[in-house]
Amino acid sequence: MYWTKIQTYLRLTRIHSAVLTALAPVCTAAAMGHTLPLSHYLELFLIGILFHVYLFVLNEVQDVSIDKQSKSLAGKPLVDGSITLKNAKIVVFSSVALIFILTFSFFFEQALILIAIGLVALVFGGLYDFLGKRFPHADYFIALMLFFVALYGGFSVSTDISLFAYVIAFLALFQMLINNIIAGLKDVDHDYLDGGLSTPLRLGVQIKGSQFFISKRFMAYVALLKTVHISLMFLPFMVGWMPYEDWQLYMVVLLVFVSVFFMVRFLTMKVFERKKLMRAIGFHEMFAFMAIPFLLLGFIGYVAMFILVVLPVVWLGVFLVIMYGKLMPAI
Repeated sequence: MYWTKIQTYLRLTRIHSAVLTALAPVCTAAAMGHTLPLSHYLELFLIGILFHVYLFVLNEVQDVSIDKQSKSLAGKPLVDGSITLKNAKIVVFSSVALIFILTFSFFFEQALILIAIGLVALVFGGLYDFLGKRFPHADYFIALMLFFVALYGGFSVSTDISLFAYVIAFLALFQMLINNIIAGLKDVDHDYLDGGLSTPLRLGVQIKGSQFFISKRFMAYVALLKTVHISLMFLPFMVGWMPYEDWQLYMVVLLVFVSVFFMVRFLTMKVFERKKLMRAIGFHEMFAFMAIPFLLLGFIGYVAMFILVVLPVVWLGVFLVIMYGKLMPAI
């Protein structure tokens, strides 16, 4: 009984996808080029998870009326009633309180500026959760939240943020922006039912029967954002903001190519298959992130780089099995 309840709350927090949010401040802290104890990174990772919990549980609370109108989302904890709205709201408020408490506990000397940065991140996250389905291009709110969550990591090290750390933060922003826009594709079958109008719907993406129509406007918009994202990825190599060897550049090129491959794959789908679509979107997100550890190698070493590459995959697999009993659940 207790284990079932734990699984339900893990599903509510979408803990399986928390790892990339949690690694955003870790990566910017590493990009500062300072020698830091492992505990510093673990503390940032924990606080990053709390930002994720706040964002996604509040999103579940706000979207419950829309989710109830989709048969494919009938198993969500707030939809099937396995968790009450009251308890979900307690999770939201608790995560915010813990962010502030742990900030003072872990980073007392930088606490004031970190609290300010954290508040800005929470505000942007809240704006997305409250306005995301109705405000035009609200994806920028969630992207800005992750940008400030990433900056939190840099400022936990020093108030003198390096240009390389800012690039890592902007990479986090554009990856979240792109991921959130394309993730809207999986919900076009039901978002409009409660008056929601996501970016894909605004840009003409439609489902007619089982046929999936992705407009040229949507493709062009995503391609433009991806071009900016890729340009930021290679900027540190061009201006020499971090030490690197040629093979690192080749690995980044390869990972960018693979992420673009999966992007093209879901942008050219003709039949709406939610599970297949989510898989392609997930692979795009994962391979896009994997390039970051290769940018950081000169600062963190091979062992840490390997951990950053492998951890998201292991984390995702472990928590999917814990929550759903399989690696490819219909969620």
